Amino acid sequence: MQVPVTSEDFDRAYEQPITFWGDVRIPPEVKTLVGERGIDRVLELGCGVGRFSRWVAGQGKRAVGVDFSPVAIGKAKREASSAEFRVGDVTNLAGLEGPFDASFDVGCFHCLNASGQRAYAAEVARLLRPGAVHLLWALDSSPSDMAFGPDLVRQVFHADFTLTKSAPNR
Repeated sequence: MQVPVTSEDFDRAYEQPITFWGDVRIPPEVKTLVGERGIDRVLELGCGVGRFSRWVAGQGKRAVGVDFSPVAIGKAKREASSAEFRVGDVTNLAGLEGPFDASFDVGCFHCLNASGQRAYAAEVARLLRPGAVHLLWALDSSPSDMAFGPDLVRQVFHADFTLTKSAPNR
């Protein structure tokens, strides 16, 4: 199977019993973020079938997961959870209202082209309360072969965010 790019590609992938990506473990950085004082409302961008958003909701937080695959969101909604799931494009979340106390992305940003990344950063800035944290977990090399690293993050997010920590994938 080719690497999915469009919503329809992801729909086809999510229609399969098992997708070829994803990890069931909750990243320790997500656990740390959600455990911070003052974090109540959390946004997950590119939530897929909602595994991480359900975990966040299970920690007593108000979690909202967004993905552009209706199939993935349908699967997410079928699981018992207090998380909210919405079909949406992370580069244009006009129907979503903030503020959120934190947000995170485990594997979405690196799939976007340069203009999509800029639009994504603007939406995150719009939806987060001032001083909030956005956790970005991405591949060092994107499916589109765009190099990813701290310099790109600083360039894309510079207007509204400060990169406070960067670590390579392990």
